[in-house]
Amino acid sequence: MPATSDRHTELLNFYQSMESPYYQWALTHIGDLRIVEWDYGRIAMTWDIGGPGDENMILHQGFMFGGHVASAADHVASLVTMTVLPTDADRFRTSRLETKFFRPVKAPRMTIEARVLNVSRRLIHVEADVVNPERKLAVRIEASQVRQTKET
Repeated sequence: MPATSDRHTELLNFYQSMESPYYQWALTHIGDLRIVEWDYGRIAMTWDIGGPGDENMILHQGFMFGGHVASAADHVASLVTMTVLPTDADRFRTSRLETKFFRPVKAPRMTIEARVLNVSRRLIHVEADVVNPERKLAVRIEASQVRQTKET
C-alpha cells in the first residue's frame, strides 16, 4: 500500500497538534480549521466558525462570506493532498478549485471530510464536503493539484 512521505507525515501531525506555524497561520487568516484525524487519502476536520481568522467574514445574517469559504476550501484541499505525496521532495499547487454552495456556512461548527479521488503522475484530484451540525451538506469542494518535485 502507498504511504505518505516522512516530511508530509510530520507536517500533518504537527498541524494536528495545533502548534505548527501552518495551523497558526490558518487560525489567524482563515479560521480555526483543525485536523481531527487523517490517513492516506483522507482527512477529517472541524471548523469552529467565528474565531480570529474569520470573525470579519461573517455577514449580517450570520452566514460566512463565500469567498472566505473558498479560501478555506483551498487550504483543506492542500492538506488532503499532502496525505498522498510519497516522497519528501514532492510539492504541488492548485490548478483548479471549485466550491459548490448548497447551504450557508455558519456558527458554531462545521465538519469537513476530505478525500483524494485519483492520483496520477502529474495530477491529484481531491474532493471535500463541509457539513453543518444537522449533518446536511453545506459545501462541496473539488480541486485538482499539479504535482511537482522540489527540483521542478
